[in-house]
Amino acid sequence: MRRLTARLSDERGAVTILVAVAMVVVLSCAALAIDIARLNVERAELQNGADAAALAVAQSCAATPCTTAAAKAAAAALAATYADANAGDGASGAVTTFPTANSVRVTTSAKDGSTGAGSLATVFAPVFGIDSLEVGQSATASWGGPAAGEAALALAFAPCVFRLDGAVQVISMHGDSGGTACQTTSPSGQLLPGGFGWLNDPLGTCRAKVDIAKPAPVSGSTGVSLPPGCSTQLSKLGGTTVLLPVYSDKGGTGSGGWYTISGFAAFQVLGWNFPGMSWNNQTYAGAGCKGTCKGLIGKFVRFVSLNDAFTRGGTDLGASIITLTD
Repeated sequence: MRRLTARLSDERGAVTILVAVAMVVVLSCAALAIDIARLNVERAELQNGADAAALAVAQSCAATPCTTAAAKAAAAALAATYADANAGDGASGAVTTFPTANSVRVTTSAKDGSTGAGSLATVFAPVFGIDSLEVGQSATASWGGPAAGEAALALAFAPCVFRLDGAVQVISMHGDSGGTACQTTSPSGQLLPGGFGWLNDPLGTCRAKVDIAKPAPVSGSTGVSLPPGCSTQLSKLGGTTVLLPVYSDKGGTGSGGWYTISGFAAFQVLGWNFPGMSWNNQTYAGAGCKGTCKGLIGKFVRFVSLNDAFTRGGTDLGASIITLTD
């Protein structure tokens, strides 16, 4: 009986030791899990900060090139502002570089808001000799002229009407007897009158998918009437700025005609006059359009867009598309 009691006592002691060891392991894992969770939160904050900072700098540099030391210093300060705003403690180490003339890279790293230390202090990991962790994320944003996308109106402007001087002008449609008083000669020797021409729009939405790498087929519509769907689409655009293509050459005849698109320009729609519809067409001095005049009223502007429906790579006509590339 005494031997049995002693054996039970020994077993209880062994179980106690095993439970104690297991508790240490479980508590250690729980402690590490807390630090790992903090690490993941920090990484997410740093990535959000890097993304926001890169996009903000790209928008600024697309509007005003960051080519001087002062401009780059201002860009770095802007990046730090956005990166810090996304950090839980309001502090992140943001480093801004420019890999190319049209891209910016922002690298963020953990920074202790109270001590300024460039690492994330751990809570429980010091038990294992890990007092801090270095964490970093990065993002690259690039900008450039639009190369392909859906134009808000199924038309293409003649090269001679494109001007970035802020002047409001009347741009008449091809076929208007008045015509826009300018013309250029294309690389192929074609005489290109001013104004704009309608593009092929098989769906009748008055929108057109345009790619500078492909010829843009012209509309089969003739005369001065608006193509199907254009009254509805145009009525949505008054006062807005839209991306529309500019052509550099043309070829073919009739419904087999096409334009070579050089790029997209940002056009602020300020008025129009077409058969059956007009809007704001007598507001701007020297840019009125009534009676036999058929066309758009507006001006070309510098414009920066985050619209991911467009790809980059087109000629710089004052409009820039910004994308996160890394």
